[in-house]
This record gives sequence, C-alpha cells and structure tokens, in this order.
Amino acid sequence: MIVSGGLLLISQRSNDSIENCMIEDYSNFDISVSESENTLDSSLKTTDEEKAAIQSECIVISELYREIYQQAPKVPSQYFGAENDITQETIDEIENILIAAGYSVINSDSIYPEYLEHSDCVNAFWECVKQQTDAEVSFWGVSSTGGLYYRKFCFIDGKSYGIFAGADWKDDGKLELLYAEKREIFYWDMTYNADFIYRDLYLDRHWDAAHLLRLHPVDKPMYDLTMKYILPIGYHNVNLFLLDWSSDDYGNLCFNDLLDYLYRLKYNDYLYARDYPRYTTPYSYSAIPAKLFEDTIVPYFDISMEEFRERALYDAENDIYPWQDISCDNVLYFPSLIPEVTECIEIDDSTKKLIVNVMCPDYQTDKLFVHEVTIRVLSDGEYQYIGNQITYRSDINIPSPQARIPVQRFSMDR
Repeated sequence: MIVSGGLLLISQRSNDSIENCMIEDYSNFDISVSESENTLDSSLKTTDEEKAAIQSECIVISELYREIYQQAPKVPSQYFGAENDITQETIDEIENILIAAGYSVINSDSIYPEYLEHSDCVNAFWECVKQQTDAEVSFWGVSSTGGLYYRKFCFIDGKSYGIFAGADWKDDGKLELLYAEKREIFYWDMTYNADFIYRDLYLDRHWDAAHLLRLHPVDKPMYDLTMKYILPIGYHNVNLFLLDWSSDDYGNLCFNDLLDYLYRLKYNDYLYARDYPRYTTPYSYSAIPAKLFEDTIVPYFDISMEEFRERALYDAENDIYPWQDISCDNVLYFPSLIPEVTECIEIDDSTKKLIVNVMCPDYQTDKLFVHEVTIRVLSDGEYQYIGNQITYRSDINIPSPQARIPVQRFSMDR
C-alpha cells in the first residue's frame, strides 16, 4: 500500500496476505441514479500509458506460468470454436502460482463460485472510497484459454471508473493484450456478507449490468444446499419460491410451470415443446402425456393425485396436461437473482428448513427478499418440497408469481 501525491495505490500484488407482474422496463425502476448514469461516458478512454503498463505486467506474470501453459493439454473451446481451452486442473495450478507470488487473483472452481484471493486490498480500497480519498485497486484472473484478464477499480477526484482488460497467448508464444476498456462505475457497495457489488453497464433486460465480486469462499455446506434444492428451480417464470404455500394449502403454486425445471432435474435433459402435440384452443399449449407429467412432478410433493389433477388442469378425456414453454407471450423479465442458503434448521430427522437470502445486484440490493423452504428427505434419498414462506421483502418488487397458462394466471389474480 503506497500513498503518493494524495492518491492511495493499493497494489494487486503483496508479499503479505493483504476481492411486471412483468417488469416493463428497467428504466422505470427508481434506483436513485440520475438519467445520465445510463449513458456511457465517452470521455473515458484507456490511455497508451495504461495499456503499456498492463501489457508489461502481463509479460511479467506470463513468465511465472509459461511452461505450465505450454505443456498443458488443450481441448477445443465449447464456446469459441477457433480457440482451445485448458482444463480446470491447469487453471487451478496457474492460479496457485500467482497467489503464491502475492497477486490478488480470482480463485475459480468448476463447482463453487469464484472468489478473490488476497482480497484485503479491496477492503482497504473501499475504506478510502467511503472517506472520499483517491484510491485504486486491481486484480487478475486466468481465462479458460490460459490467458489473463485484468480488473482495476479507481476512485479519482470523486469519480468512479474501472479498467477491464484481457490478454491471450499468440502463435509466437507471447501473451499479448487483446483489449483494454475504461468504463464508468455507476454503483458499487459492500454486501451484508462483506462481498463487493459493482455496476459498470447501463441497465437492460438483455444482460447483467451489475456483478458480485466475492471476497471470500462460500460456505460450502450451505452452498451445497443451495445447489441441490434452490438453483435447479430458481425464480425465472416459476413461482415455487415466490409465494407462500404449504402441503396443507398449496395456494397459488403453479405445478405446470415446474415441469421443465423438474424434468431437467429428474432426467438430466431438456423438455422440448416441439416433441408434443400443440393446441391453440382455448389457449396455446403443449399436450404432455399424463404419465410423464405426473411421474416428473408428483414425487417432489406431498399431494394426493386427485388434488394434483385438479390444480394442474388434467384433461381426463385425452389423458394429458397442458404446459406452456417460456415464450414471448408469457415471459416475465427480471434481472438475475443470486440466492444463498444462509441457515439450515433441522426440524426432525427427515425435515429441514432452509433460510434463503436472495440478492439482486442490478437493483443494487444484497437482500431483495428472504424465504424459508421446508424440505422432507425421504428414505430412498429423494426429497419433497413441503412449503415456502416469504419472511422478508425489501421496498423493491420481487419477481411476479404469475403463471404462464392464462386460466391459471387469471385465477391467481382474483
């Protein structure tokens, strides 16, 4: 940490261990920013000196792991056909080398969320920002191709901006800077869990404008519960976790909208509307065979078949259930949500209650709402959802629990 001319430079390298119903339009949502904050500042240009400094550091870092990269097995990239990726094992090895060398580096993982090693530099930077003191902080990450990406946050003369750069290996065996962009930071803050949120893009439903930079690893046992019970369903056009219900009173829970999520969970495959007969009267729907529909959904709930069929609009004459895939006609837009199980309460030997905090970086909140999910683990290792209750709501609207099928939607709105 160096103070020079009133500017606090927080190095990325240290020898000490210093990271409405449908939402009609994001711009209609008041997030206490001026209209100008959705306009990119064209005056922010990365200078040649800044690019040269990044390139110089890339060369220094590349020498730390050049041999590992050159000897590492390469596989065709699943996203970019013309490029080759290295394995996660190799990425881990490179990250460990950079961490040991004292760099602040993103520690990635194939299962758990990535986080910043040597993240005390971000905490020190944030203290300066709160005191309106000029400061900078930077860190590195290893890309899937074995290159580097670079992030630098700056608070200078009351203005917040970031530099975002990336470098990759060229055919001549050198690590070359590919891009370096300077962007205004519209918003940044620390979360309840001492992680860092920042927004560097204007709000739009087509992308995530804000990002969560984790400054420490997640609690793995808690995150395992999140991955097992919460993430497979989520909050996107499905209302399992968006309203109150229990096995005694399912309320407005929509079973039909769970089909595609539970199908993927149960069969590790996607359900395609094109594979089933489609009808347009009295509304547009795909006709799902009753056995497939019931075998997919019913095991996850403690419900009688009679009640399930009534709630899920069973067509006895044709032995089918109606299902709508997500489409332009029924999609409910909402920014990405980040749920985290923060506590697991054992009710009895087979039943537990998960306390889930839901963050929404785009809406500048680390606590959009909190809900409690009750799970019953069965003797064969399978489980059932027994209930959900929303215990906290912020002042910001949560995603709509609106159903996709019109008759269920109208019934819900009564």
